[in-house]
Amino acid sequence: MARLAGVVLALVFAVASVAKFRDPTGTRQSLARMGLPVPHLLAVGVPLVEVLTAILLIVDPRTGGPCAVALLVAFSTLVAGRLLAGHREGCGCFGAWSTGDLSWRTLARNAVLVAVGVVATLD
Repeated sequence: MARLAGVVLALVFAVASVAKFRDPTGTRQSLARMGLPVPHLLAVGVPLVEVLTAILLIVDPRTGGPCAVALLVAFSTLVAGRLLAGHREGCGCFGAWSTGDLSWRTLARNAVLVAVGVVATLD
């Protein structure tokens, strides 16, 4: 089960990474709308970290799982802060494929992904 969870989460991170790499301008704009500093650097760094996390989830889910969980919790914290401040502009989590506004469903989705990440760490 841990291996399957790692593969599923790796696919999610790989898709998110590829989508961001394919649209660097959109990624940069999404990061800026989220209120993050130096979006031009993060537009490269975030998808790079995502692809490395995907690889780690495949190679060693017990190590990749906690990395994925940490990223998801950090992002969820950012989303929650934006929602509580009344900001709804989209996160661009999956590049041009995710043009919708932020909502509490975004946090629910991330909670499910965090659970998958926890399962990936179990052996």
